[in-house]
Amino acid sequence: MKLLLPLSFSLSPKPIFMPSRFQYVSPGVKLLMVFLMMLAAMVIFSLSAGIMVWAKYGSFEIDSQMLMNDTGLLKLLQLVQTLLVFMAPAVIAAYLFIPGNISGLTGRSTLRLNIILASGLTMLLSQYFIGWAGSFNSGLSLPDTWESINNWILKTESEAAELTVKLVSSDSNTGFLFNVVLISVLPAIGEEWIFRGHIQRYFGEWLKNVHLSVFITSVIFAAMHMQFMTFLPRFFLGMILGYLFYYGGNLWYSVAAHFTNNFLALITMSSKNIEEIEEAVKVQPDIPFSAGVVLSFIGTIAMIYIIGISSKYYGKSV
Repeated sequence: MKLLLPLSFSLSPKPIFMPSRFQYVSPGVKLLMVFLMMLAAMVIFSLSAGIMVWAKYGSFEIDSQMLMNDTGLLKLLQLVQTLLVFMAPAVIAAYLFIPGNISGLTGRSTLRLNIILASGLTMLLSQYFIGWAGSFNSGLSLPDTWESINNWILKTESEAAELTVKLVSSDSNTGFLFNVVLISVLPAIGEEWIFRGHIQRYFGEWLKNVHLSVFITSVIFAAMHMQFMTFLPRFFLGMILGYLFYYGGNLWYSVAAHFTNNFLALITMSSKNIEEIEEAVKVQPDIPFSAGVVLSFIGTIAMIYIIGISSKYYGKSV
């Protein structure tokens, strides 16, 4: 009995799996090189951002108030950061380490439209559970002896919330479509290529344990966002995306789910006025643990299982 319709298609011609220069180096070396490439990309981004700010304001210093007052610059920096820090290292690493390069990076199972839609549905089902995780996370705090660190975290979270409000703001349909690309499409592709396509893959090759590789990658994924108050929901998001990639056998399934998550957040915030957005970003909704949270969790797990069975890629190495 087939659980999903066998509808399939390809976004590109059948890949030719060309040999890569360093495909036979150890997975530990691959991980080290990926992290070094990301570090180098962060340095290049910082220098690029400083030059852009200097060209406009005559100073290399960047602060949150400047970005609050210049939405165009904020969105440009977001775009450059996604391209440089996530997409560029992912593409370079694919050509160095993976036969078939980008085609090999995304996986060897046939891309199927019904599973893309099922991946989006999986993310939709997970929202209540992830929301509860965010609510639980917001109630956590560091010990009193770490007051200075706790104050720094709260200050950083507040600034990030204010910048998020500016980032999602738009006053036209064109502006909204640009936000969809900037906030939903590009981060979904870039982050999935680097975190699931490379980091999770190499941890899996190294540790020979898919569950541990998904767990570690999800911790790194959440930590890289540098927001303590939303660590848990991002961690669980990473777990869902990691298992979608592993059991679905194609990276575009986790990209579709990641896009769905980002797009839902963008739609939610775009439907509110500025004051409502500020309140929604700064204050996590109080979601008590309930049957709805449990059902959301079970539904998410069930969808991942169905996708694994339907893709005929269940338990195979990507």
